[in-house]
Amino acid sequence: MVTDRVLTVPNVLSVIRLATVPVFLYLFVTGREEAAVILYAAGAWTDFFDGYLARRLGQVSEAGKLLDPLADRVFIIALALALVAVDALPWWLAAAIVLRDIVLLGVWPLFERRGVGRVQVNFIGKTATASLFFGLTWLALSETDFGWASFSEIVGMVFVGAGAVLYYLSAGMYARVAYSRIKEPIAQERASEGTGA
Repeated sequence: MVTDRVLTVPNVLSVIRLATVPVFLYLFVTGREEAAVILYAAGAWTDFFDGYLARRLGQVSEAGKLLDPLADRVFIIALALALVAVDALPWWLAAAIVLRDIVLLGVWPLFERRGVGRVQVNFIGKTATASLFFGLTWLALSETDFGWASFSEIVGMVFVGAGAVLYYLSAGMYARVAYSRIKEPIAQERASEGTGA
């Protein structure tokens, strides 16, 4: 059951995740990478818990359906840009990740006007987000004094690369669903005209 409530435990977690972004960025750019990575990892974990708690507590909300993916996008983009700034992530890969979200944000209002409605996040999209969270965290680890810098960089690039591919695959799937919803009423209208209804 979907509620219209805004003040729910999952939504509070999403807001906290958003609020950690400027703190994380400040720590990262001022040379406190270890603290930044710990904060980022903690924030990434809230992405799992807010969805779990929403279902467990029966607090799935309309606000949460918007807030959770927004927090995810901001979280991913913030770390990607921070890693580009320290040459830990290729700029073209970060640009590809950011571009996908910009395109979706730009075209979705057009789909809404055509009556598409909200498209549910699919498994590929969730896997892409998890892979990007995991990979970006490992890349950030490569900039710390925790050790295993080379290993962290390899693991991070593998998961970020895989996440980016899945990111675009999920976007294509969302676009396909939206297009089918746009076509459906048009096809029905033509069918009714053909039968003289």
